[in-house]
Amino acid sequence: MTGGSASGAERPVPRIDHVMVLVGEDVLTAVDSNSFVEGRLGRVKRKVADSSVAGSYSTLGVAGRNTLVELFGSPMPSASPLTGGLVFSFEEPGSSPVAHRLLDEAGLRHQHQLVTRADPGSGEQQPWYHLINADLGEGSRILLFLNEVTPEYFESLGAVPRPDGAMRRADYLDASLGTAEDGRLLRDLTGVTLETGPERAERLAAVLGALGFERTAAADGAIRLSGEDFELVLNAGEGTTDRIAEIRLSVAETAPGELPESVDFDGTSRILFEPQGTARWIFDPAS
Repeated sequence: MTGGSASGAERPVPRIDHVMVLVGEDVLTAVDSNSFVEGRLGRVKRKVADSSVAGSYSTLGVAGRNTLVELFGSPMPSASPLTGGLVFSFEEPGSSPVAHRLLDEAGLRHQHQLVTRADPGSGEQQPWYHLINADLGEGSRILLFLNEVTPEYFESLGAVPRPDGAMRRADYLDASLGTAEDGRLLRDLTGVTLETGPERAERLAAVLGALGFERTAAADGAIRLSGEDFELVLNAGEGTTDRIAEIRLSVAETAPGELPESVDFDGTSRILFEPQGTARWIFDPAS
């Protein structure tokens, strides 16, 4: 399904929206103060939020055309300590209830709710987005969210749905941050490598598989889950701490020698630029 509204006969398409990573205050400060990040890499979004789901928190986002990396300096608000999260979006209206039904039919535990926000003028609660929070097991330090925003949310940003009603990620980011056609390098997030335990890996694979991701096994034992323009690689091992190890990026192709080989952030995170318009953002394990 590529457009229009979701129906009971169609499988909704989850597209990666953003990836959340707990990096620590030193790395966050290093990224925030790096002139290359805001000057060349992507549109930067500093956010202080008060969420009915997550509480109060602040982040730094680095955005491409449709997707962004969201960095946390202090632990993400949650009942248990978190190290990261994957947030997917449904762009076609009506997708969230269908996804909820598919997960129910597959026997996959999750929470499904309509998140609201108070209207600044009237104080009345308005629908903001439909949230599916997948149950990844007790003690999970990784979140898996599947969101569908409402027309009220889009309107609040000044974004306009497409003629078929689709609420595109690019339109939301352009309304929030200005157009992406400004010569910056970052195009989009194309993949994530996540380290986790075997049981959690199977839960992630089951949820995304129910929504159309294709599963393959790599020679090194990793689980590869391929969706629309995005691949999640799960490195599963007993006793492994849940964490985002790497984010793969598509970037604008440049002339040889125009870009540095790498950009380092406080010695524990770095972006490595590769040939043919690709890059990898590496996050070292906590010491």
